[in-house]
Amino acid sequence: MSKMKDAQKEFIIQEALNLFLKKSIVDTTMVDIAREVGIGEATLYRYFQKKQNIILSSVIMLSKKVYNDYFNLKGNTGYEILEDFYNNYLKIYKEHKEYYSFINEFDAIIINEQFDDNLYDHEILNFRDKFFDAYNKGIEDKSINEVPDSLGFYFSTTHALLNLCKKLSLKNIVKSDDLVSGEDELKALIELILYRIKTHL
Repeated sequence: MSKMKDAQKEFIIQEALNLFLKKSIVDTTMVDIAREVGIGEATLYRYFQKKQNIILSSVIMLSKKVYNDYFNLKGNTGYEILEDFYNNYLKIYKEHKEYYSFINEFDAIIINEQFDDNLYDHEILNFRDKFFDAYNKGIEDKSINEVPDSLGFYFSTTHALLNLCKKLSLKNIVKSDDLVSGEDELKALIELILYRIKTHL
């Protein structure tokens, strides 16, 4: 594909992502995307044979954006870097709650439809690598308390945080949701996670 076509495709994905974040995936049609980009629907289908392709491309684009914007982690010790890692879930929630709504909807769609999600899996592994760079540094500098199953710890804690963020990004489901702010819930969970891995002298 030529550079011009690559640029056009990238532009289409970005505009589609903007619509998905604004309207939702389900409520955005290929006609909507074509109109937003300023091309005919037939032209859009030459770039993306079906809506699933543009949905997957959009979630990969968002994953890259989140990684680049939020996961240039800072800290002098491994623990401080992991503190930054986990607190970014809260930061994203405060600044772009719609990201979590989009991922929540994407997860629901991917369960019911056939997606070639290998590329998406590859993007997610970047976050895991960031975690383990910091975790291993923390073991070396003794700021981290080693856990028996570090991979299990990574997946269970990030899944717990991500699922809570996705749930909180939705409108309140039950009355008890009003009792505690979403930010306070996330802070409490992050504090528990960090307490588990911090070296306590």
